[in-house]
Amino acid sequence: MSTQTFTGQLTVQTCCVCGIAFGVEARYDAARREDHKTFYCSAGHGQSYTGKTEAQKLREQLATAERRRGWAEAILTSTRDQLAATERSLRGHKAAKTRIKNRIAAGVCPCCSRTFQNLSRHMAGQHPDFPTTEEL
Repeated sequence: MSTQTFTGQLTVQTCCVCGIAFGVEARYDAARREDHKTFYCSAGHGQSYTGKTEAQKLREQLATAERRRGWAEAILTSTRDQLAATERSLRGHKAAKTRIKNRIAAGVCPCCSRTFQNLSRHMAGQHPDFPTTEEL
């Protein structure tokens, strides 16, 4: 029997199979926690860390946050595009309404495109279902 002097730092582990306590160098323990490789107790039973490390958890959280940010940006872009399209459509409808009002003011029938001195009498007699200028 011989005595050995060790000046490093050991992490005490307990075998999950036989329950024996054994020491593992701290750097080795950290490496096995990171890479999840198998290591052995003094009796030869295989051990491994299956849980995720803090670094792995943080990487996953970062990836999730980046995916969510990408989705939010896509939704924002889509919403902006829809808003712009709605605004263009609204401008088009307003312009069409203005053109119709101007034609009516000039005495042009919006239904049959004929010009009349008294357009309101023509509209009431010939096109009674057409909305009045106040309704437009």
